[in-house]
Amino acid sequence: MMSKNLITLTMVSITAFAISFFLLSSVSPSYSSITLDLENGHTDNPNCASCHIDQWSDWEGSHHAKSMQVPNEENILGDFDDKEVIIDGHVSHFYKNGDEFWVRTEDNEHKIEFAFGIDPLQQYLIAMEDGKFQTLPLSWDSRPVAVGGQRWFHIYGEDYIQPNDRLHWQQPLQNWNGMCADCHSSGLKRDFDPQNNSFNTSWDEINVGCVSCHGVNNDVMGTKSRSDAWVFTENSYSATWAGLKPDQSEIEVCAGCHSRREPLTDGFGATDRYLDAFLPTSILTPEYFSDGQIKDEDYVWGSFLQSKMYAEGVICSDCHDPHSLKIKADGNNMCTTCHQASYFDNITHHKHADLSTGSECVSCHMPARTYMGVDDRRDHSFRIPRPDLNHVSNSPDACTNCHEDKEPEWAANQIEDWFGATRSPHYGIAMNLASLGTPEGEWKLDEILKDETVPEIIRGSGHELLSNYPNFNSYNTISTGLKSNEALVRLGAVKASSFIPIKEREKILLPLLNDEFRAIRTEVVRALSDMDQELVSQIFKDPYKKAKDEFLIAQKQASWRGEGPYNLGLFFGAQNEVILTESLYLQSIKIDPYFTASYINLADHYRGIGNEKSTLKTLDRGLALMPENADLNFSKGLSLIRQSRGKEALYHLEKAAKVAPENTRYTYIYEVAKKQLDEDK
Repeated sequence: MMSKNLITLTMVSITAFAISFFLLSSVSPSYSSITLDLENGHTDNPNCASCHIDQWSDWEGSHHAKSMQVPNEENILGDFDDKEVIIDGHVSHFYKNGDEFWVRTEDNEHKIEFAFGIDPLQQYLIAMEDGKFQTLPLSWDSRPVAVGGQRWFHIYGEDYIQPNDRLHWQQPLQNWNGMCADCHSSGLKRDFDPQNNSFNTSWDEINVGCVSCHGVNNDVMGTKSRSDAWVFTENSYSATWAGLKPDQSEIEVCAGCHSRREPLTDGFGATDRYLDAFLPTSILTPEYFSDGQIKDEDYVWGSFLQSKMYAEGVICSDCHDPHSLKIKADGNNMCTTCHQASYFDNITHHKHADLSTGSECVSCHMPARTYMGVDDRRDHSFRIPRPDLNHVSNSPDACTNCHEDKEPEWAANQIEDWFGATRSPHYGIAMNLASLGTPEGEWKLDEILKDETVPEIIRGSGHELLSNYPNFNSYNTISTGLKSNEALVRLGAVKASSFIPIKEREKILLPLLNDEFRAIRTEVVRALSDMDQELVSQIFKDPYKKAKDEFLIAQKQASWRGEGPYNLGLFFGAQNEVILTESLYLQSIKIDPYFTASYINLADHYRGIGNEKSTLKTLDRGLALMPENADLNFSKGLSLIRQSRGKEALYHLEKAAKVAPENTRYTYIYEVAKKQLDEDK
């Protein structure tokens, strides 16, 4: 039974939380009023065009200008001429009603409210209840017919996404307000109300306009001159920066949208520092292979920070026109701006026939992967092909990306024949071994963390892997990393600290409540979630309160999907806020019913307070929606074992093992339980 004191404490916490979490929204104009203002133009861009006509002209035809548009005959690219499309037995019918564009799908009719993007695909948004806009399940392939375009297609392939999947088009992960809006419109505010599960989203400009990059009355991009030239020095085949240290602040402006990150505030501007507005993902996330190559779409920033280009001072606009977004030169001519053509654009270097695909710099140094069905994106880490690392890093290589009929061993031998057997050490080996928790991985990881020539983002991500080695050496490395001058290293060290006993963790983390970056301060709060807040020393009370408020604001930005209240459930659960923890997990389930983690953590929460009946009830609730889910079946099997219901448990453990054969733990537990049940018989 819960004590009266605990109930009182919890209710106080709920009140404080309600004030800090639910009342943070700013008042925004209504959607309808904004739409009316923008139907015939833009709010700020024309003022810029009067003085910057060339830049305006370049921008008008760019992807930024076409990032989001009110539908009309000119900008709707898809075939709405009474077109019927069947995907996996599901029929969608695209048609026009006067000047309006409509779709009938899953027995409902929807008006197209906005066109989203332009090339190589265009998506379409429809209005739902509570201010939500969702992305239709079918997109238009805007590429030419010659390469397979000019057709309707499903970005997840030919298998129709079922309603009990988080990727279904009506679920939160296909919601425009939360997932896409802040990078397709300028000055966007989500304005999400967690209590009513509703949006009142607004923007300053419907597309990515001038203020997105330059700010309001602030020429952010290009404020510092790059008139100093990239020059070739004697006996050098690559140009170096000849002037003062190059200004790279532009990269932060671009990174706001061209990176995988979590927003820390509702909206951001060109003057906001990246780590004050966002919490970036590390290369340990599913977006990357263990050596840092792109796997899922990373939007460039995480790759570029690994490159020698970035280390030398190259910025986005050195290669891309900032207004048209086009590459500044065609083909290899772009690369030979800084890399001498006589040496690099030569068969003696690339070893492929002139004008062949293999002779193109990007084929070897910027291999592409296809996302959203048709969108080829190039890796911006500009790495040297290393097929010899395939067997130790489990990563692809540029050679077999083209030579699909060959194996990495063949490619490695070929490169050795061309360039000799000597290869530079590569951090991909250490990152892969450390991610597996191998003994060799520990000392290899230690080597790259001490090597300042290794990119900052790699060393920051590498620090996170120290949690696989919870020992005194890791503690010392983390302590040193927390004092680093490099923000991503400090961030990684904070994330790695979970294994450290709370009292020691407090000692080394509390000073970072005063870190200059919001991203680090909020992660410190997360890392200290199990700290007794009442015992925080006086010197850190105010910084902790400020950082905790920032943390709550950050979680509110994800509260439209399951992860937001789920993360708060973890946070308050660590503080033994029983009632609040339960309510947050229930909220997560309500707004995102196919987010498995909330069911499992709520069930664990009930188990922790000795309520096995509610544990089972929660898991059954999830299984009613997702009967084939391995994680839910496994958790239910364990719950039944705790209730001495071995035969029933075995059914669910077996299902988990069959559905997820790659999870060796599930198979092992099933076999142990089966053996025990046989012995009991």
